[in-house]
Amino acid sequence: MHIVNNWKQLFRTYSVWSMILGFIAFIGGELLYAVWGIEADPYPLGLAALVFFIAGFVGRFIKQDVGSAPVRRTLFIVAFGFGVIMLVKSLGGAVYENSVLPEAAPVSEEQAVWQPARVTLAMADKPLVPKGAIASGLASDAEFLRVAIPFVAKWEGLRLVAYRDIVGVWTICFGETKGVKAGDVYTQAECEAMLARELISYRRQMHRYFTPETLRIRLPVYRDTAYTDLGYNVGIGAAGTSTAVRRLNAGLIAESCEAITWYKKAGGRVVRGLVIRRGGDFDYCMKGLVA
Repeated sequence: MHIVNNWKQLFRTYSVWSMILGFIAFIGGELLYAVWGIEADPYPLGLAALVFFIAGFVGRFIKQDVGSAPVRRTLFIVAFGFGVIMLVKSLGGAVYENSVLPEAAPVSEEQAVWQPARVTLAMADKPLVPKGAIASGLASDAEFLRVAIPFVAKWEGLRLVAYRDIVGVWTICFGETKGVKAGDVYTQAECEAMLARELISYRRQMHRYFTPETLRIRLPVYRDTAYTDLGYNVGIGAAGTSTAVRRLNAGLIAESCEAITWYKKAGGRVVRGLVIRRGGDFDYCMKGLVA
């Protein structure tokens, strides 16, 4: 392989710098996460990279003389300006999340042990499973919460002041969004009680999508927790009608656990935190299943 004699001169051209900036934008999301731990939206960065590459490609076809310099310079400036806008768009939410919002308090499984005395189960008088189902295989509410509370809490983190999440929804406590508005503040005890009530509610709503046989023999407490976490995280409608639920109802347990891992996007993009969370759901779903 031979390099052109005047290769250093290439770095004085707008087209080459467009391609260099395109490459930087292309790997920018991974670089930001690896160096600073910033979870930037990769789609604006990818679009910026595409524009830089196109500008550089087109620039190589324009005659490289003094007369065409203004055209090439304008092409580069337009691409650079667009790249800056996309960078700001990509980093805006991440910077807000990492710098402006209060730090989420990490919750370990030991710290997040449910305290029954703090919680009133408002739905205790409602049936847990659909009529006709035999629920002998299901854990009690208390047994379920002792597993589910620490599991969900460690993913959500605890925030006592309302904040906007990664897709701009006002959120508080352990990921609660219902009725949350700017300026809301809760105590930790209130957040724990809220999470317990919500998980019981989500659990019962998820159970409506399972067959009596699934409720009887396919939902040990850890798998029940995994499916409840999925519903809590992505919504009952999406989780209840998912391939994961259909597979579990069909008796395809391992395949159903694998389908849970598909739900790893927020705002149309794959989010590392959701990839990790779905991995936790998968592990809980597979507990006790003999290979």
